[in-house]
Amino acid sequence: MVTIEICIGSSCFVKGSNEVVELLKNYIAEHHLEEKVQLKGAFCMGQCTKGLGIKVNGKILEGATLYNVVDLLEPELKELL
Repeated sequence: MVTIEICIGSSCFVKGSNEVVELLKNYIAEHHLEEKVQLKGAFCMGQCTKGLGIKVNGKILEGATLYNVVDLLEPELKELL
């Protein structure tokens, strides 16, 4: 099971973390990964000046944005696809 944590704190919310949640829900459904990927909300990960706070199995994805999050996640999920 891969766990993806997305910061839902105020700074990340303003940067679009709520849209990232919806984007990833759709991605997971399109690739039939519901049984293999768990999405969780989290609070500040200290990434406020670097992008959105997103972790995959505890590893922070540096520089994540609404526009590149799927590209950053795909290498982390390649074994599941």
